[in-house]
Amino acid sequence: MFIDTDKIAPVTTDHTSLDIVSFDVFDTMLLRRCTTPAGVFEMACRLAGCDIIRPGLVESFTQHRSLAEAKARKAAFKATGGGEVTIEQIYDRFPRHLFGLDDITTERLAEFEFQAELALCVANPDILAFYRSARDAGIRTGFVSDTYWNGKRLGQLLETAAPGLSWDFLYASCDHGTSKSENLFRKVISGERLGRRRMLHVGDNPGADIEAPKRFGIETHYCRQASTYFAGLLQREGSTLALVSPAVAHGQRLDGGLRSLRRCVANRLEAEADAFALGATVLGPVLSAFDRFVSEEIDKLSAEGRQVSVAFLARDGFLPYGIWMAGKRQPVGYAEINRRAAALAAADDAIGFKPLLPGIDQIDHAAVVEMIGADSPALRSYFARQPLGIADGDTLCGRLPALLGKETVGKLARTMRAGLLEHMRKTIPGFETATDLVLVDLGYSGSVQKGLRRAMKAAGLKMRLHGRYLLTKDDSLEVEKGDTIRGFIDDLVVSPQTKLTMLSNIAVLEQLCSAPDGSVRSYENGRPVREQEVRSMEQLKLAREAQAGAIHFAEQVAAFAAAGLDPFARGETRAAWAAVLLARLLLLPTDDELLLLGNACHDINLGTKAIVPLADQAKATDWMVAWTFSEAAGMPAPPMWPAGSFSAVSPVDGFSYLLYGCGLLPREIHDDIPCGQVEITLVGKTAASLAKITCRRTGANDLRLHIPLSRQQNIEAVAIPLGQIAQRGLLRGVTLQQHDKLLQSHKVAEVERVAADRLHAVGVRFDDDHYLSEPDGKLVVMLPPLKANYAFVSILLSPLAAGRPMSLADDNSDHGPAARLPSLKDVI
Repeated sequence: MFIDTDKIAPVTTDHTSLDIVSFDVFDTMLLRRCTTPAGVFEMACRLAGCDIIRPGLVESFTQHRSLAEAKARKAAFKATGGGEVTIEQIYDRFPRHLFGLDDITTERLAEFEFQAELALCVANPDILAFYRSARDAGIRTGFVSDTYWNGKRLGQLLETAAPGLSWDFLYASCDHGTSKSENLFRKVISGERLGRRRMLHVGDNPGADIEAPKRFGIETHYCRQASTYFAGLLQREGSTLALVSPAVAHGQRLDGGLRSLRRCVANRLEAEADAFALGATVLGPVLSAFDRFVSEEIDKLSAEGRQVSVAFLARDGFLPYGIWMAGKRQPVGYAEINRRAAALAAADDAIGFKPLLPGIDQIDHAAVVEMIGADSPALRSYFARQPLGIADGDTLCGRLPALLGKETVGKLARTMRAGLLEHMRKTIPGFETATDLVLVDLGYSGSVQKGLRRAMKAAGLKMRLHGRYLLTKDDSLEVEKGDTIRGFIDDLVVSPQTKLTMLSNIAVLEQLCSAPDGSVRSYENGRPVREQEVRSMEQLKLAREAQAGAIHFAEQVAAFAAAGLDPFARGETRAAWAAVLLARLLLLPTDDELLLLGNACHDINLGTKAIVPLADQAKATDWMVAWTFSEAAGMPAPPMWPAGSFSAVSPVDGFSYLLYGCGLLPREIHDDIPCGQVEITLVGKTAASLAKITCRRTGANDLRLHIPLSRQQNIEAVAIPLGQIAQRGLLRGVTLQQHDKLLQSHKVAEVERVAADRLHAVGVRFDDDHYLSEPDGKLVVMLPPLKANYAFVSILLSPLAAGRPMSLADDNSDHGPAARLPSLKDVI
């Protein structure tokens, strides 16, 4: 809510002085440490002594408080023609008995809410600066507010939020029985004897603060709360909070003032949806909250008499390191250590190469040599024996020590270990004398920390290691005694399933936080030798601008904290809201974010030069042709940003992915339901045969057909009777999947879109994807030669006739009464 004082100077360009400046109070002069004004009601609920542990009670209290106000205003309008009420009149209509508050008077409840206002209100530093400049210029200043708080209490709120604040007038609507949109400004003009003098009103409400005073000849300045775009972003965050945060059952609006701070920062930006703005309004808040967590963790360790050194780990720790440095605190290091370097530095112990390639299903000889920097005849022979020269990563890790030989492995590990430790000595302040080393990174399973522990043990170093990470896989964090791992966003902040979905989309955050360099490959005299940078200059520029925006936000935090607005003071609150902001970015991106990030790529690293797309709208579309949404949402990577891929298809599909990721997707609605059968024709080289397949209705009222095939059938074409299914409709697509193992085909087999030139119509007229069929019309799909043992052909179409496909109980295979339970006599 930034006011450019040059544009609203106390003296105008024609040197005509302003005589009076009035200010709105709430959301103009005063900000609240909550997401909406209803946050005040949440805190009042707590102060009143309600049983807030009971799930849903806080929300019920908040809604009833809003309903009571609506009833009071309706009654006042009916009685007087105006809707202004006092806080006591509101609580007269509040159902106190429901919350066990029968013995508490209306006045006492009103006082609880006032105490909540005192605790939550803070002066807006931008508005306060302008207010004081106007007073310094000798201009009469004061406040005009639509409020149920009387003038005395309103003044107390202002004095508490801005000690020493003085004013010449204060008009509260409940004292005068009329609002700003009605006649309150007429009373201001009369009371202040405005006459021909110039008056300016400053406020945030387009109707009450802009249109209303203009009707009386008062000049105005609009202090926008949030742009349309940013307001939409906040709505998405509210929906995300309700889905991902366990704390929502006990209230959802007390964010410590984070939203108010972000609104202030956003309103100062020149653009609202570029990379810098993304950093300033989303990345910056998330990583500033993480930065406070890291700082407090370091303080705790240092308070125990330990000599603590700190290292931010490249490459993903580059932006967290930049935010730390912006705060000008204790010296820390920026160490270029990745999973590959840490694993190879300890490859000569009993664990060997096992941490290097977990989860990699397919890898060839060239990639392995590039990754580990070593080769041998036995390794080449091993890959020569593998089908198509491809090995499974987990199996290979166990075989590598024998395939390379003990001498080769020992030399490889000692060389990497010596270079890595020399690099740490040169980059981490106090490393030589430290008893404890804190490692800061985006995190996940702590693989770098575990590799470092093994390498340091081999080198005889007993320094304790403490990982402090943004996100963690909490079921994979076992460390040795004395070492610790803590995640800022752990599985108590979001559910494990939601966390796994966030991690499935985490490549977006990694690319935004990453250093503009290739990943470290080895070390020479303690200096990192890096991989070739394979990302485009445009992507590196985007990341650099987003990082600058994040650091800009971090620099604003201290200034606002000094003014009383510190959203990161409470650990639980900052973690919950950081999780919400991050989950919203990863799982429910806006269209602007899709345009900004959708063409970016993710570099695999680990010694390879491979890059894969973050988002892939076409792949998401094809998977939704082939399978139900819940099955499509689990499509294999790449893309590395499935949420962005589905959001690129449509906003509804994007929100469905969020529901899926939180375990809240109602499968009975979104998945396919049988709705009848149809007879298709399978055309071979010499003969044709008929087969019955099930029609399935999707949650979007489309119809899907799955046709299973085997290579042994030698099927060349499939004819689908469109005229029997839907004579008028839209063909969404035809896809083909192939796999040697039938049961796994829909899980891992790539979905191929069948090209348009392989689709032929018989008795069907097509206009692009729309079609009109004769009753016996058919769609003929000409199949390519199958490369695998089994295949699925999937057809998705949208009927355009009146009504919709129905799925009835007798369409299901288990229709009918359940089998009778046997009697005890029958069993005996």
